[in-house]
Amino acid sequence: MKDEPFKLHIFRYFLYTLIIIIYILYLCYLIYNIVTDTPTLKVDRIFLNEIDVPDVEICGTSPDLKILRCDIETNNNGYTPIDGCNKYLLPGIIDYGIFGDYCLTFKANKTIKFVNPESSMDGLRKIGFYFYENATSAEAKTLGIASLTIQLTPPGNQMDKATLSEFRLQLNFIAGMANYAAVVKFKTSTYRSILPGDASAIFGFNPNYHVTPNIENYINYFPFNNNPYDIPAGTTGYFSIAAGSFIQEQTSEERSNTILSSIASAGGAFGVMAGTLVFFFGDFRLSPWGFVHRSHTLIQSSKDFYKRSRFYPDYEFKFSQISEEDKALLVNEFRKIRNTINYQLYYQNDIEETNKDRSSHENSTIRRLYNWLLDTNDRFTSNIYNWLLNTTYIEKMFKAYDADRGYLKFSSMDENDERLLNDEFNKIRHVIDIYLLNISKDPEKFAAYKYERKIKFSNNLENGDKKLLNDEFHKIRKLIDKYFLGTPDLDEIFNAYDSDYNNDRRFLFSKDMDERDEHLIIDEFNQIRHVIFNHLLEIPKNEKIFQKYNKPVQELRFSNNMNEKDKESLANEFFRIKHVINSHLFNERKNLEVFIKYKKERELKFSNRMNKKDKKLLNDEFHKLRYIIDSFLLSEPEIQEIFCTKELIFSSKMDEEDKKLLKDEFRKIRYVIDNYILDYAV
Repeated sequence: MKDEPFKLHIFRYFLYTLIIIIYILYLCYLIYNIVTDTPTLKVDRIFLNEIDVPDVEICGTSPDLKILRCDIETNNNGYTPIDGCNKYLLPGIIDYGIFGDYCLTFKANKTIKFVNPESSMDGLRKIGFYFYENATSAEAKTLGIASLTIQLTPPGNQMDKATLSEFRLQLNFIAGMANYAAVVKFKTSTYRSILPGDASAIFGFNPNYHVTPNIENYINYFPFNNNPYDIPAGTTGYFSIAAGSFIQEQTSEERSNTILSSIASAGGAFGVMAGTLVFFFGDFRLSPWGFVHRSHTLIQSSKDFYKRSRFYPDYEFKFSQISEEDKALLVNEFRKIRNTINYQLYYQNDIEETNKDRSSHENSTIRRLYNWLLDTNDRFTSNIYNWLLNTTYIEKMFKAYDADRGYLKFSSMDENDERLLNDEFNKIRHVIDIYLLNISKDPEKFAAYKYERKIKFSNNLENGDKKLLNDEFHKIRKLIDKYFLGTPDLDEIFNAYDSDYNNDRRFLFSKDMDERDEHLIIDEFNQIRHVIFNHLLEIPKNEKIFQKYNKPVQELRFSNNMNEKDKESLANEFFRIKHVINSHLFNERKNLEVFIKYKKERELKFSNRMNKKDKKLLNDEFHKLRYIIDSFLLSEPEIQEIFCTKELIFSSKMDEEDKKLLKDEFRKIRYVIDNYILDYAV
């Protein structure tokens, strides 16, 4: 985009802005639809083979209402009369107030069912009821003949308010009249409603439906003849109930707008948006970094930025022995060093952004407006950035760091601890000054900074105070290692060195190992480690060890007690390791075959004559040594600079991650060319 015409550049950003605004509005529209969604209705027809006998409410106008008999008829012409119908009638009379004063309830509790006559199942076809009611009393305050009211409800249903209200309003819908036979046919239906706030339905999964069953009735009336057949004495009227249809209508609510459907719509819109931009300006660049990589980098960067900001807690050392006066001196020195590091980071990373070239040969109104907007945005961003980092205070502390370089006197410490603290501050200051103030490098001080990373205070200082001081120096060293030296793993290198040289490291071979062989092996390992850490940490060079290291491994004279194959395995492994080290540190001509074996043969196979404990010990030691070489030596920045002597300087418009990826890729290419083409004839 650097060589893109200015007007086209403006059009690009205009189109970007327009499409982003449209897309955000579309997302708002989708969210609005989710919030205000009105469900649609879906009707299904379910074919049933059996239906539960419904509950029947039978209400009269006088307390002498009775069910004289109920006849249960099956679909195979079976017939069962039940006098008084006591098996299914609930005891007592129920008063529904204005809806019905004297009511009886027939309740089968789903123990009997109506069965489709076209199926092979056994079940009911019809239930008939013979009732008695005092006609004189029932007709006393009405215009019509004596009658009762009947209402069918779903069996065992816990009715909600809406269903109960409908039941009460329809309580007088079916009439059982004196000297008439009422034939009632019913069919069932269900209504499945989505409850408000149902998360499953809103997201787009199956809703947790609230099911409301319904029963629809159809009634026909037939008058008694002059001589009714087989009716109980005193019968006033008769009614029967039967299933009128075995097809159940199921009505379900369905959301038109869910979160999943909105995501799909948003994805489609995003595809159209990206396609539009690609059509106008070509495809976007690809990046191997995904959300996880970027989020990890963002989190780490945010933590680093927070530690540099004004919100990071100030020093709160809780010393047990060190006096308040000495504590103030230490805190002041730590503050100056930390803020000097922050000063370097601020000017190193941010000055370039404030010096962007906004000049152009085109002196148009649009160009001036464009530059003014960029300048205004930069000033606003810079002011916020400076406030967050408290740059005024950082500059003040940097000036104090540069001016105040006196020897620190501590009243509550002995001379030895005082000297150790001053030496440590001087080493840290020296490294910072090399990179920040461009002073000449003192090799001894610089090396001491690397390999003397633990302050061994005297026993006069409390252990808690020792730990607090060492922890703070450790934090400062990590910042310097990362941002000044470019070796964030220097602490790990030191830990590997410290575990070898400062912890009385010994090889515990078995008694089967000859003392002469044990001495040769230990000595060879120590020589290699000394050479590696002399390079990595610049530890003082021991000329005698280097002379022994430079001797060919073929001159190792193992005892006659060792198997010849084991001697050869050890000599070859030491040779491969030394060759890798020498090719990187001392420009030894590289042998591709040796390098391949070093990479592939990661475990030595000793003979059966060697003790298992010794085999494991040797393989473990070689594994530790390889880890140090692979992790710190082969990938060390100073070595990488050999393969990429010219540092690539990209423009400030390129993303930092892209710069790093390109630089790493060029380093790999140069490494292969330098090692296997220019320096080795295959």
